[in-house]
Amino acid sequence: MAKKKSNSQTKQDVFAVATETLKTELQYQHVGEQIIEGELCLIAFHNKQPIVLVYVPENLGPITPAEEEMAIQLGAVVDDGPADFVWATSTGQLGDGYMYSWLPEKECQVSAIPAASEFITERTLPQKGARPKADPIRFKELQHEFDDLHEKIYASREPVDGANDLIAQICKCIFLKMHLERHPDFQSSPGDPLFTEIFQSDYITKNGKKAVEQIKKAFDIAKSQPEYNLENEQEHSFQIFDPDDYIKFNRPETYALIADILNKHGLTTPEDTGVEDDILGRAFDVMLRAKFESKGGMGIYLTPQQVRDAMVQMAFHDILLEDRGAITKRDPKTNITTFKVCDPTCGSAGFLITAMREVRRHVDKLLGLSAKQRGELLGEIFANGFVGADSSPNMVLMGRINMALHGDPKARVFRVENSLTSEVLTPESFDLILTNPPFKKGGIKETEQPDVLAAYRSDIEDNSLQMKSDGLALGAKPNSKEQWKPVRSVDPAVLFIDRCLQLLKPGGRLLIVVPDGILCNSRDRYVREYLMGKKDEATGRFIGGKAIVKAVVSLPPVTFRLSGAGAKTSFLYLQKKRPGDEQSQVFMAVANHVGFDVKQNKEIITHDNDLTKIVEAYKAGPTEDTNA
Repeated sequence: MAKKKSNSQTKQDVFAVATETLKTELQYQHVGEQIIEGELCLIAFHNKQPIVLVYVPENLGPITPAEEEMAIQLGAVVDDGPADFVWATSTGQLGDGYMYSWLPEKECQVSAIPAASEFITERTLPQKGARPKADPIRFKELQHEFDDLHEKIYASREPVDGANDLIAQICKCIFLKMHLERHPDFQSSPGDPLFTEIFQSDYITKNGKKAVEQIKKAFDIAKSQPEYNLENEQEHSFQIFDPDDYIKFNRPETYALIADILNKHGLTTPEDTGVEDDILGRAFDVMLRAKFESKGGMGIYLTPQQVRDAMVQMAFHDILLEDRGAITKRDPKTNITTFKVCDPTCGSAGFLITAMREVRRHVDKLLGLSAKQRGELLGEIFANGFVGADSSPNMVLMGRINMALHGDPKARVFRVENSLTSEVLTPESFDLILTNPPFKKGGIKETEQPDVLAAYRSDIEDNSLQMKSDGLALGAKPNSKEQWKPVRSVDPAVLFIDRCLQLLKPGGRLLIVVPDGILCNSRDRYVREYLMGKKDEATGRFIGGKAIVKAVVSLPPVTFRLSGAGAKTSFLYLQKKRPGDEQSQVFMAVANHVGFDVKQNKEIITHDNDLTKIVEAYKAGPTEDTNA
């Protein structure tokens, strides 16, 4: 752990400590200060190549998500770079702060900065045109804009129900701006000015309440358009908004501020704005993580970014290791990209946008394609392959906006009554599912939801388990005679595991947050045998089962403390079996720290994150059980 800095320590003091750390402890001989895009940074060189960029924030405290992102952006634009490693620190001491690697085989958070002695040979410089896309100045401006927008509205006493409802109302305004970009001739009613004229800060300031009513009316008209009744492959149509939904803001000053900020950007035209769609998305995502309240408001808790990152990185490591072309593969008959990712309980689409970033990194490295071709391919993969569902209309809107700002302007996030039974999600159609399903105290009961439990007995015939690839069975359990009988209540996480396996293609992967009881309680042994099969003690092989258990990573109680969830959790990594697949060694790890603590009902950033080391150990290959 890093030593606590003194209250009088300055940014220049931290640079001095970091310089000493790089030179003395890590043995970098050439360390010097540079101005990178207006920011003072420290650069450690090896063989004249930038290896480590050190970024020290203005406020010397725990590194915030915005400061992490800023450091990453700066590391990408170093001359002769990107820098192999980025280090954001408030002390300059080893073990403190946030560390990220731009190395081609990594491009993720890392647990340590390597010593100079680890760089024995010169690295290969990136090919011309393959340099990581970044714009630190633009990101910083966007972050200030989002923060300023949120804080000014929050202080204006608009009639919103807390910070989460405020974010939902901002998302409605972003939705309206996106609609305007697609339909520049849009009018709220015949005879009104074009909405492009109304949605201007000058017009709103001049016309006051009249402009507010015109904007609210425009939202009411726009949300009812057919294009916002999303359809899936089975032509099921789903509205994003309730018919009586509306924008709650009432003050002209609020709308003038929103219009002034949003009109600076093209939200739906990444082909015109270059990489701005991604920078916009990153800035929005940081605001969402910083401002979203885990209690109150919508009563929904976002999966911590540290957990999302670990789950996504493990999944994509394996996907690309097994088939380097998996992400860009096309159907030979239709020529449509086939890689599909889903989160059936997506909330604000955090898992989906984290996966979208991994896909973007992969596509950006493809050789032989122009920037335009890479952009078109990326848009095609996003449009065809990313699907989310949620029961909350506000979260569906937030998820769609989040994905749109990351480059998928027609994001397919569906509002469903229940992801366990909704027909919007097609069995055996996804390559990857990442999810943190809702917990329900007391489970799903036969007396309350008989139809749900009945649906999860479709693979039971004459009290026998059929083990069909698209079957559902965990609404029942075997008795002592191996007869499968209906259960009267069941943990929803059990049903979500069954449901997700149904939705996966053979060979598809599931990473899901589950209560630890499913993994260790004797009463849930049948669930584990349903997944893995039964172990033959003579041969050590598992007979039967629907999946291979790839990994189990235990999470500390603090992970979901803000949500009010008291259950100890882990994330479980399964791969749906194909013919010939057999269970092998399971990677097991314990994370005691996940980068933050919770004190007085507030999240406190610590950067003591075991998940980074766990992911590194997983990528390194099979080992003995890992306890980090």
